[in-house]
Amino acid sequence: MPRVNGLGYASDSFVWKDWQNQTGYESNAFVFLAGMLNGAYTVGALDVTSHMAEEIPRPSRNIPKAILAQMVIGFVTAIPYMVALLYAINDLDAVLTTNTPFPLAEIYYQATGSRGGALGLLIVMFFPTFLTCIGCYLTAGRTLWTLARDNATPFSPWMSRINPTFRNPFNATLACGAVVVALGCIYVGSKTAFNAFVGSFAVLSSLSYVTAILPHLLSGRRSINPGHFYMKGPLGFLVNGISCSYVIAFVVIFCFPYALPTDAETMNYTSLITGGLSIFVAIWWFVTRSSYKGPNAIPLGEILLAPEVHSV
Repeated sequence: MPRVNGLGYASDSFVWKDWQNQTGYESNAFVFLAGMLNGAYTVGALDVTSHMAEEIPRPSRNIPKAILAQMVIGFVTAIPYMVALLYAINDLDAVLTTNTPFPLAEIYYQATGSRGGALGLLIVMFFPTFLTCIGCYLTAGRTLWTLARDNATPFSPWMSRINPTFRNPFNATLACGAVVVALGCIYVGSKTAFNAFVGSFAVLSSLSYVTAILPHLLSGRRSINPGHFYMKGPLGFLVNGISCSYVIAFVVIFCFPYALPTDAETMNYTSLITGGLSIFVAIWWFVTRSSYKGPNAIPLGEILLAPEVHSV
């Protein structure tokens, strides 16, 4: 971190030893567990590569490698970055009470002593975020297109089409963009409502893993088509069991208020959003269960033979 015009570095004790509980909860153990929400947020989209399986050569081998690469690269780059941020903090209270939408801006300001320098570092951080959004749109569009192809979404005939010019599910990707714009408009009307949707991401993404793992675990993993990195026997059951137990336990923890005391503006509405979306999905399942086809791609070694789809 730049130091020429900054306030100097924090002490080693502040970075590696001191513990500060400013949440209002008495149990430090609970605060530690609840603080893992930030980590859960960063790994909530590990499965994005898997949604590109029909366009990746040798998916059973390459997709697990890509997911592992995400974890390794994220760990190697995040640890030094977080340590540098902690050493740059000179006034923790100023970071927690800053009027800026991003506490990170206050940390950069303390590190550089310059608002221009802080803005420049924020731009450096946001630039890869914009690039990441491209991958998110690709993944979301293909996920929605896959569901539409199986008649599991509203307007399935339109969203299941492949654009002949771009040779991709353009309609489904466009629909995802429209949903994102609508969610962004919520921020204009109510910051609390917007934060409720954004804050539910970690729980919703974690539950998506449970819905994929738990049915196979309860059925004895008899319906799993072994891939290149398949875990056989007790080891597979153990890993699946730990995964489900971990997610279920932390979903409950992540639904608690972020701090005490709380009010209508600072309340954690994750449980409300999750419950509401679950009810919506259940209702939609009853509406479309008679017309839902289900995936009918045929795995042939390392090649997926997907059914034909209509072009625009």
